Formats: sequence, C-alpha cells, structure tokens
Amino acid sequence: MKGRLFTLFLLFVCFLSATAQSPFRVVGYMPSWAGSVSAVQYSKLTHINYAFLLPTTTGGLQAIDNPSKLQSLVSTAHANNVKVLISVGGWNNGDDSGFESLAANSGYRNTFVNNMINFVNQYNLDGVDIDWEYPDAGASANNYISLMTQLSTEMHNRGKLLTGAVVGTGGASILSSAFALVDFYNLMAYDYNNFDHSTYTYASQSVSYWLGRGLPASKLVLGVPFYGRPTWESFAQLVARGANPYSDVFDNVGYNGITTIKQKTNLAFDQGSGIMIWELSQDATGANSLLSAINEVVVSRSTSTAPIGKVITLRGNNNMYVSGENGTTAMNCNRATPGTWEQFSVLDAGGGKIALRSMAKYVSSENGQQSITCNRATAQDWEKFTWITNSNGTISLRCNNNAYISSENGVAAMSSFRTAVGTWESFNYSVVGNVVGSIYAQAAPVNNAALSMATMATMDDAGKSSTPVFNVYPNPVVSGGNLQVKIPGYSGKSVIKAVLLSAGRQVVQQQQEHAASFVMKMANLPAGSYFLEVTYDGKAYTQQVIIQ
Repeated sequence: MKGRLFTLFLLFVCFLSATAQSPFRVVGYMPSWAGSVSAVQYSKLTHINYAFLLPTTTGGLQAIDNPSKLQSLVSTAHANNVKVLISVGGWNNGDDSGFESLAANSGYRNTFVNNMINFVNQYNLDGVDIDWEYPDAGASANNYISLMTQLSTEMHNRGKLLTGAVVGTGGASILSSAFALVDFYNLMAYDYNNFDHSTYTYASQSVSYWLGRGLPASKLVLGVPFYGRPTWESFAQLVARGANPYSDVFDNVGYNGITTIKQKTNLAFDQGSGIMIWELSQDATGANSLLSAINEVVVSRSTSTAPIGKVITLRGNNNMYVSGENGTTAMNCNRATPGTWEQFSVLDAGGGKIALRSMAKYVSSENGQQSITCNRATAQDWEKFTWITNSNGTISLRCNNNAYISSENGVAAMSSFRTAVGTWESFNYSVVGNVVGSIYAQAAPVNNAALSMATMATMDDAGKSSTPVFNVYPNPVVSGGNLQVKIPGYSGKSVIKAVLLSAGRQVVQQQQEHAASFVMKMANLPAGSYFLEVTYDGKAYTQQVIIQ
C-alpha cells in the first residue's frame, strides 16, 4: 500500500510540474572561480546555477568553493526575483567516480540526498541541478534514475526545483523515465568538436534529438556557449582581440556571435522553453553583450503584440479558418470562408494574457483535457492565452497548461495539448474590425462624473456594424455604491445580461434583466478600473467603469 501511495504521489507531483506554467527561462551558470556577483545582469535572467559542488564516493559533499560568494549571489538574486540552484558535478576532468559510487548504493544515495536537502536549506537555495557527465549505459543509467527519483521527491516535497544538464546529442544513458522527474533539462549543445563546436545546425539537431526522445518542449532549455574553441577564450576576450561580435569565426576560433545567439534564442522559443548560458563571466559588456542579445529576443517574443480591442479571423496551416461553432460543438479549423462564427474579439485578460470571444462566448482550452470549445460565459484561467509572435510572422496561442492550441490541420476537432509549436500550432490572423462598445474602439472620451456614454459606429463579435448606446452613472462610482444602467431603445424582446469584469474575470454575479433601466451593486469592490459587459439581442457591449 505504501508503494502504491508513493507512486500516486509521485505522479501527482509530476502532473503539477508538467502543468505549471512558466515564463521563458534564461539560465546562467556562475562558476565559483570566475565572475562578480555585482556584475550580473539579473533583470535578464530567471535562474542562476552556482558551479560546482562535488560529491564524495560515499554520498558526502566536498567543501563548496567560495561560500561567501554563493551567499552574496543568493541574497542579490532573490532581491531581483531570480532563482539560484546549486549545480552538482560538472566535467571535473572527466572524473565522475563520486556519482558512480554513491548512485549504486542505496545507503550512499540516502546520505547524498539528505546532504543535498541540508545544503539547499543552509544556503536558502531554490533547487538542485545535477550535472553528472555522464552515466554509462546499463547499470549506471538505472542508478541515475534511482538517484534522480529520490532527489525529485525530496526537492519537490519542499517546493524546490530539480534540473539536470545533459549532452546535446547521444544522451542514450539518460533514460526517458528521467523526464518526469525533473523540472527541466539544460542541453549542453556545445563542445561537439574543436572548432565549429556549437553551430546553429548542431543546436537544432540537439533540440530534435531530445524532443524525439520524448522530452517535453516545456522542459527543454537550449544551452549556448559564451566562449570559443579551440583556444577556450571567452567571448569578451575574443571581442577585445578584434573579433566581430556578430560573426562566429575569428583567427581560427569558432564562437557564437550576436546573430547566432539570437537565432538560437528564437529556436528555443519555437521548440523549447528556455536558453542556458555557460557561463556568465565570459560575456562582453555594453552593446556587445550576448545576454543582452538574448534579452532582446525574449522581450520581443514575450511581449504581447496581440491586437487587443480588435475583431480578427484566424487561419490555420491548411488555409482554412478557425470556427467557434457558435459554442454548440468543439471548435474546428475547416471553414473555407469566414462568417460570423469565425470572427473573434481579442480582449485583454490581464497579466499579459488575452481572451478570445465569439458571439458573446469565450474560447476555452479545457486545460488540454478535451477538444477546445467556445462556450464560456466568462474568462477564467482556461480561457486565457499567451499571444506569441513566431519568427516566421505567424502567431501561436499558449494555454494555461503550457501547451499550444492546435488546428489539427482541420482533420479533427482543435486541441490544446501540444507541447511544441509546429505548423498546426501556427496561425495567420486578419483584423476585420473593432470590438463593439469597448474602450479599445478609439471612441472620444466623455469626461462627466454623472454620465459616461459610449456611442460609436464600430464592429461587434460577429463583425457587423452597429451603433450601441448604453448609459452608466454615476461613473466613477464609490465602492459599495449602486451603478445605474440604462439602455435607450431596448426592445424588451431579449434578456439583458450584465456582468462586471476585472482582467476578464467576473467580479460581480451576472444579472438578468428585462427592463431598459436597472441597478447593479458594486459589492464593496477595491478601487480601480473595471468593465461592464451588457449582452442582449445576441451582441455584447462593453464600457469602462471606475470605482473610487
């Protein structure tokens, strides 16, 4: 029974790890022997791995080099919202006897895991990065799994991370059962040979190798070098000697310049979940900084360029249009021409995310558990998406489960469980109008504390021109007060639905009315900007409401 409970618990931990959404990772290694804590560009990193802590053959730990530096790094990084992990192992001149011995003995494994727990607690670290280079095939590979299983349980029980470093290609001794145990793997896609040791082609091959092995894209972090071979000079040294910071070859030394680093960062965005750097102290400064080049891509790719406030159509790789199916069935991408069901309002859902609405209903990812739908009355977590602009000009939509909406090439209902962006997860979009009644529709502002009226000729979710008018007052309204709503010209033929939203989330229970004038209570809400959405006659109209 205990074994079954442990297995269920481990699966639950892995499920949480797999479904937790993370921003694009930028992981930088900081060696104990090089680099200054004060020189780190923390704003451009998400994780720092302090290298290295070495194990003994019986599960003990050798003394950490430069502990004061580690303490300073942790406090400074945490002040800048950057996580710090301890990296255990490393190349160590090819000597991995410590790992080989301790992983093969259950008692030594227990000792090592307990020592790692104590070390992480002592230095207030965020997790452990295992850099065993490399377990052999056979018994050693299985011992690696045993070690990582114990570490995974103990780290995740404590809310800590477990990561690993793996070779770019040819990592058969890292069994696929390890993938569920780690939060992510850093691909050391460099040192392939002596000169052109880290080309873009090799990076692409490394990504394809691990994805082909079954490593989820959400756990794949692509490694890049900040040094050249065969001289092992840092990028900073090469630039100081006259190397072109945008090239990859200088004086018979092969390295990665700004252009290649940016290309690799785009590759990591398209097929992985982050980029890793060996190592931070080797970077150049100012305009030649490779970390700054990475950050330029990260900002460009992460910043939503979604056409918020616009009505759009989405066209899949099969050149067909996405349909909301009027909320009656699962969504498909098989329409030759766009009609009303194939037009979506792009709304700001807060936190850098967007919501898609068609015919007054929101698109839902169903958290990847079933085909996506367009039948939600409000936008909760499953109805919020990250709008991603791909390097080829298409866009992708990342869901709450960190997977992507897929058109399934029009041959099946659309899904949201794909872990990487391919052609079926890429869409072209066209703007067909403005969201009706929305503050995004560029209406002239009305500055009147007693009355705010949005009157504009624009487009609704169905793409039809109309001139909606509804009045709300007082606006601004005090928290806990009443908001009077009037809809001049209301026919009385349909139910009026009114709801107050904040960042796409319903904050006041939806009311159903049958009169052109009614009252909404503000329910002691915090001061701020909200949106009142009024739906009737199959259309939804929105106005901004300020609560003081």
